[in-house]
Amino acid sequence: MKTKCPNCGYQSDIDGLIRLMSGGEAFIAAFDVPCELKQPLLKYLGLFRNPMGHDLTWDKLTKIINEMIPSIKTRKVTFNKQVFDAPPQAFVWGIEQVMKQFGEGKLTLPLKNHHYLFAVMQSFDIRKDVNPNQAATLGEFVAFNGVKKPVFAGRTQQETWDIVNQAREPGESLDETYERIKSNH
Repeated sequence: MKTKCPNCGYQSDIDGLIRLMSGGEAFIAAFDVPCELKQPLLKYLGLFRNPMGHDLTWDKLTKIINEMIPSIKTRKVTFNKQVFDAPPQAFVWGIEQVMKQFGEGKLTLPLKNHHYLFAVMQSFDIRKDVNPNQAATLGEFVAFNGVKKPVFAGRTQQETWDIVNQAREPGESLDETYERIKSNH
């Protein structure tokens, strides 16, 4: 049985439209992640494809993405009965490590789940695994008097705030202190 889309006029059988609807859900879910994670996530999703050339189905792609979205949104991953912090930088770093393993031929494809990524992410340490100035690139900012400033390399927002507050001279605004000490961090 053929049916026609009332919006664009595309004609397909019912099964084709169901596949397209699933694809739309995957597409929308993929856009519901932080910007810095979109491109690495697309590369990572390719690891779920059968190396014999079989494409991922929309249903499987939607399932894979939807398994990750809660962890991405809450910035927490539950793995091996442990919960650990997982900011976007941890996902980016973890995916980079997984892709490196893939490039070295050390992964068996297709991946079946996110366990390997989560195991890699457990060793993420923002202080040593984020390159200098990468935090600013990844969108981490701290606000002083309403003015957004990039967090110091390898530091959290709270740590940057504390460093600036401790270095503050009498009569100096937090923004002025930040500008004065940022080259040291």
